[in-house]
Amino acid sequence: MDPKTYELLNGIPEHADYAVEAGDLDREDISEERMAAVRQLLNSENEMERFQASKLLTSWGVHDGLIVLEEYMRRPEIIQGIYTHRLHGYDDTYRHILMAVTMYFANAAEVSGKELARRQVYDVLSKIIALANERPFEISEIYSFVHREKYSEYLPLLKQHLIAIVEHPELHRWKIKDAIGLIMEFDADFVRALLSENDKILQDFVKK
Repeated sequence: MDPKTYELLNGIPEHADYAVEAGDLDREDISEERMAAVRQLLNSENEMERFQASKLLTSWGVHDGLIVLEEYMRRPEIIQGIYTHRLHGYDDTYRHILMAVTMYFANAAEVSGKELARRQVYDVLSKIIALANERPFEISEIYSFVHREKYSEYLPLLKQHLIAIVEHPELHRWKIKDAIGLIMEFDADFVRALLSENDKILQDFVKK
Protein backbone atom coordinates (compact mmCIF):
# COMPACT_ATOMS: atom_id res chain seq x y z
CA MET A 1 0.00 0.00 0.00
CA ASP A 2 1.49 3.33 -1.03
CA PRO A 3 1.87 6.12 1.58
CA LYS A 4 -0.91 8.24 0.08
CA THR A 5 -3.44 5.41 0.27
CA TYR A 6 -2.28 4.47 3.76
CA GLU A 7 -2.84 8.02 4.95
CA LEU A 8 -6.23 8.11 3.25
CA LEU A 9 -7.33 4.99 5.10
CA ASN A 10 -5.64 5.64 8.43
CA GLY A 11 -4.93 9.33 8.87
CA ILE A 12 -6.48 11.33 11.70
CA PRO A 13 -6.66 15.15 11.54
CA GLU A 14 -4.56 16.84 14.23
CA HIS A 15 -7.58 18.48 15.84
CA ALA A 16 -9.49 15.16 16.12
CA ASP A 17 -7.70 14.06 19.27
CA TYR A 18 -10.76 12.07 20.38
CA ALA A 19 -10.17 9.47 17.64
CA VAL A 20 -7.95 6.45 18.18
CA GLU A 21 -8.24 5.40 14.55
CA ALA A 22 -9.81 6.75 11.38
CA GLY A 23 -13.02 4.79 11.89
CA ASP A 24 -13.69 6.81 15.05
CA LEU A 25 -13.89 10.13 13.20
CA ASP A 26 -17.07 12.18 13.41
CA ARG A 27 -18.70 13.03 10.10
CA GLU A 28 -17.71 16.70 10.35
CA ASP A 29 -14.05 15.68 10.49
CA ILE A 30 -14.25 13.69 7.24
CA SER A 31 -13.81 15.93 4.22
CA GLU A 32 -15.92 15.39 1.11
CA GLU A 33 -12.72 14.80 -0.84
CA ARG A 34 -11.58 12.10 1.54
CA MET A 35 -14.97 10.42 1.57
CA ALA A 36 -15.04 10.37 -2.23
CA ALA A 37 -11.50 9.00 -2.44
CA VAL A 38 -12.23 6.19 0.02
CA ARG A 39 -15.42 5.35 -1.87
CA GLN A 40 -13.36 5.12 -5.04
CA LEU A 41 -11.21 2.43 -3.42
CA LEU A 42 -14.25 0.14 -3.40
CA ASN A 43 -13.43 -0.30 -7.09
CA SER A 44 -9.77 -1.08 -6.46
CA GLU A 45 -8.27 -4.29 -7.83
CA ASN A 46 -6.09 -4.45 -4.72
CA GLU A 47 -8.07 -6.63 -2.32
CA MET A 48 -6.39 -5.25 0.80
CA GLU A 49 -7.13 -1.66 -0.16
CA ARG A 50 -10.70 -2.55 -1.09
CA PHE A 51 -11.29 -4.42 2.17
CA GLN A 52 -9.80 -1.65 4.30
CA ALA A 53 -11.88 0.94 2.44
CA SER A 54 -15.05 -1.07 2.96
CA LYS A 55 -14.34 -1.43 6.68
CA LEU A 56 -13.60 2.27 7.08
CA LEU A 57 -16.72 3.32 5.19
CA THR A 58 -18.76 0.90 7.26
CA SER A 59 -17.44 2.55 10.43
CA TRP A 60 -18.46 5.92 8.99
CA GLY A 61 -22.01 4.69 8.39
CA VAL A 62 -21.81 4.35 4.60
CA HIS A 63 -24.05 1.54 3.34
CA ASP A 64 -21.95 0.84 0.24
CA GLY A 65 -19.08 -0.01 2.56
CA LEU A 66 -21.23 -2.43 4.54
CA ILE A 67 -22.32 -4.19 1.35
CA VAL A 68 -18.72 -4.76 0.25
CA LEU A 69 -17.71 -5.84 3.76
CA GLU A 70 -20.45 -8.48 3.71
CA GLU A 71 -19.10 -9.63 0.36
CA TYR A 72 -15.70 -10.22 1.95
CA MET A 73 -17.29 -12.28 4.69
CA ARG A 74 -18.47 -14.62 1.93
CA ARG A 75 -14.85 -14.85 0.74
CA PRO A 76 -13.01 -15.67 3.99
CA GLU A 77 -9.88 -16.87 2.24
CA ILE A 78 -9.13 -13.27 1.23
CA ILE A 79 -9.46 -11.66 4.67
CA GLN A 80 -8.15 -14.47 6.86
CA GLY A 81 -5.32 -13.31 9.09
CA ILE A 82 -5.43 -9.62 8.19
CA TYR A 83 -5.59 -8.87 11.90
CA THR A 84 -4.11 -11.08 14.61
CA HIS A 85 -4.62 -10.83 18.35
CA ARG A 86 -1.69 -8.92 19.81
CA LEU A 87 -1.19 -11.32 22.74
CA HIS A 88 -2.46 -14.71 21.62
CA GLY A 89 -1.82 -14.60 17.89
CA TYR A 90 -5.16 -15.95 16.67
CA ASP A 91 -7.03 -14.47 13.72
CA ASP A 92 -8.86 -11.39 15.04
CA THR A 93 -10.17 -10.10 11.72
CA TYR A 94 -13.82 -10.72 12.48
CA ARG A 95 -13.66 -8.76 15.72
CA HIS A 96 -12.40 -5.79 13.73
CA ILE A 97 -15.28 -6.25 11.31
CA LEU A 98 -17.63 -6.45 14.28
CA MET A 99 -16.36 -3.14 15.64
CA ALA A 100 -16.87 -1.51 12.25
CA VAL A 101 -20.43 -2.83 11.99
CA THR A 102 -21.44 -1.63 15.45
CA MET A 103 -19.99 1.77 14.53
CA TYR A 104 -22.03 1.59 11.34
CA PHE A 105 -25.19 1.13 13.36
CA ALA A 106 -24.45 4.15 15.53
CA ASN A 107 -23.66 6.44 12.60
CA ALA A 108 -26.32 5.17 10.19
CA ALA A 109 -29.00 5.35 12.89
CA GLU A 110 -28.38 9.08 13.23
CA VAL A 111 -28.95 9.60 9.51
CA SER A 112 -31.53 7.00 8.49
CA GLY A 113 -33.08 5.97 11.79
CA LYS A 114 -32.50 3.04 14.10
CA GLU A 115 -34.98 0.63 12.54
CA LEU A 116 -33.35 0.72 9.11
CA ALA A 117 -29.87 0.41 10.61
CA ARG A 118 -31.12 -2.43 12.81
CA ARG A 119 -32.23 -4.41 9.76
CA GLN A 120 -29.07 -3.63 7.83
CA VAL A 121 -26.65 -4.99 10.43
CA TYR A 122 -28.55 -8.12 11.45
CA ASP A 123 -27.22 -10.52 8.81
CA VAL A 124 -23.57 -9.64 9.23
CA LEU A 125 -23.74 -9.66 13.04
CA SER A 126 -25.50 -13.02 12.92
CA LYS A 127 -22.71 -14.45 10.79
CA ILE A 128 -20.07 -13.12 13.17
CA ILE A 129 -21.80 -14.72 16.16
CA ALA A 130 -21.94 -18.05 14.31
CA LEU A 131 -18.24 -17.86 13.44
CA ALA A 132 -17.37 -17.10 17.06
CA ASN A 133 -19.00 -20.38 18.11
CA GLU A 134 -15.87 -22.22 16.99
CA ARG A 135 -13.21 -19.54 16.69
CA PRO A 136 -11.45 -17.83 19.60
CA PHE A 137 -12.09 -14.18 18.70
CA GLU A 138 -14.21 -12.22 21.17
CA ILE A 139 -17.58 -10.61 20.45
CA SER A 140 -17.99 -8.38 23.51
CA GLU A 141 -19.09 -5.49 21.27
CA ILE A 142 -22.21 -7.47 20.39
CA TYR A 143 -23.07 -7.88 24.06
CA SER A 144 -22.72 -4.14 24.60
CA PHE A 145 -24.85 -3.51 21.51
CA VAL A 146 -27.64 -5.90 22.57
CA HIS A 147 -27.54 -4.66 26.17
CA ARG A 148 -27.81 -1.04 25.05
CA GLU A 149 -30.45 -1.46 22.34
CA LYS A 150 -32.41 -4.37 23.90
CA TYR A 151 -32.62 -6.13 20.52
CA SER A 152 -34.05 -9.50 21.49
CA GLU A 153 -33.67 -10.99 17.98
CA TYR A 154 -30.05 -11.73 18.87
CA LEU A 155 -30.87 -13.77 21.98
CA PRO A 156 -31.49 -17.11 20.20
CA LEU A 157 -28.17 -16.70 18.40
CA LEU A 158 -26.34 -15.82 21.60
CA LYS A 159 -27.91 -18.74 23.43
CA GLN A 160 -26.66 -21.07 20.70
CA HIS A 161 -23.30 -19.38 21.01
CA LEU A 162 -23.16 -20.09 24.74
CA ILE A 163 -24.23 -23.70 24.16
CA ALA A 164 -21.39 -24.08 21.66
CA ILE A 165 -18.63 -22.58 23.81
CA VAL A 166 -19.52 -23.64 27.36
CA GLU A 167 -18.04 -27.11 26.82
CA HIS A 168 -14.65 -25.63 25.96
CA PRO A 169 -13.65 -23.28 28.78
CA GLU A 170 -9.97 -23.82 28.00
CA LEU A 171 -10.53 -21.96 24.72
CA HIS A 172 -13.46 -19.69 25.48
CA ARG A 173 -13.39 -18.90 29.22
CA TRP A 174 -13.66 -15.11 28.95
CA LYS A 175 -16.16 -15.42 26.12
CA ILE A 176 -18.29 -17.68 28.32
CA LYS A 177 -18.19 -15.12 31.11
CA ASP A 178 -19.27 -12.32 28.76
CA ALA A 179 -22.06 -14.39 27.20
CA ILE A 180 -23.40 -15.40 30.60
CA GLY A 181 -23.38 -11.79 31.76
CA LEU A 182 -25.55 -10.67 28.84
CA ILE A 183 -27.96 -13.61 28.70
CA MET A 184 -28.55 -13.49 32.46
CA GLU A 185 -30.21 -10.12 31.90
CA PHE A 186 -32.84 -11.71 29.67
CA ASP A 187 -33.12 -15.38 30.65
CA ALA A 188 -31.33 -16.37 33.84
CA ASP A 189 -33.14 -19.72 33.98
CA PHE A 190 -31.67 -20.72 30.62
CA VAL A 191 -28.15 -19.98 31.83
CA ARG A 192 -28.54 -21.91 35.07
CA ALA A 193 -30.07 -24.92 33.28
CA LEU A 194 -27.33 -24.99 30.66
CA LEU A 195 -24.58 -24.79 33.25
CA SER A 196 -26.22 -27.56 35.28
CA GLU A 197 -26.35 -29.80 32.20
CA ASN A 198 -22.61 -29.30 31.81
CA ASP A 199 -21.83 -29.86 35.51
CA LYS A 200 -20.94 -26.20 35.93
CA ILE A 201 -22.17 -23.50 38.25
CA LEU A 202 -22.39 -19.77 37.73
CA GLN A 203 -19.49 -19.11 40.07
CA ASP A 204 -17.19 -21.11 37.79
CA PHE A 205 -17.31 -18.17 35.39
CA VAL A 206 -18.72 -15.16 37.23
CA LYS A 207 -17.34 -13.84 40.48
CA LYS A 208 -19.80 -13.23 43.28
